[in-house]
Amino acid sequence: MQLVKQDRVFDGLAQCFQSKIYDDPRGAIRLAILQDDLAGLITPAVTSARPLQILDAGGGLGQMSIWMAQQGHQVVLAEPSAEMLQRAEADIERAGLEDSIHLVQASVQELAGRGCGPFDLITFHAVLEWLANPREVLEQLLCCLRPGGWLSLMFFNYHSTVMRRLIAGDLETVRQGNIASNGRRGLAPISPLKPEDVLVWLQELDLQVETWSGIRCFYDYMRQEIRKQADLDEVLPLERRFSRQEPWRSLARYQHMLCVKV
Repeated sequence: MQLVKQDRVFDGLAQCFQSKIYDDPRGAIRLAILQDDLAGLITPAVTSARPLQILDAGGGLGQMSIWMAQQGHQVVLAEPSAEMLQRAEADIERAGLEDSIHLVQASVQELAGRGCGPFDLITFHAVLEWLANPREVLEQLLCCLRPGGWLSLMFFNYHSTVMRRLIAGDLETVRQGNIASNGRRGLAPISPLKPEDVLVWLQELDLQVETWSGIRCFYDYMRQEIRKQADLDEVLPLERRFSRQEPWRSLARYQHMLCVKV
């Protein structure tokens, strides 16, 4: 009997996230591309005098929330994992940003049910792929976004997973189409997404894509022994160069789409 997928919450895995994602060059590349794409919206030099009201939905350990608050904005960091929020709170206190970041333990579905918002910007990064019904939850989240507001959506790329399995010689898995994880262990997403499908969703939800970038276009494909020796200062400029160029963008590990609600 096939098991019904359930949303994944990361209690007990905060340290794994910290070490495997945020304390790793992969996390540095990810944050750099996201910040590049968002800089035109939220850096002090280009924003209006009014601080933006921002929702960091599924914001995990709070790295993006801290960066956005440092630009002078008010941020609600919503995360269903109590462990993640505890770690985020400690980092927020160390940064002296307690007055700029409000912590909420809640899922996206719970936020929408409370009528949370409206927000000028919602960041929704690396969450869709952990949801049993990503299209449905994305629609619920948009209830929290004001008309003319912005959605920063980053998701795990199905095509990248297929490519990595092919490169690794795992041909049978690709033939059978068993690309998604069962969600029982590790950090393999349960709902990797095809960019072309997400683009259709965004159009159906009255969102216009203004910026589309690939995150980690080549780094994740480097052989492990080469990756360990690679200099981030040399890798990052090339990741930035290829992030908006095809075919590299569509093969990137993550896809980032910055959209306006029309």
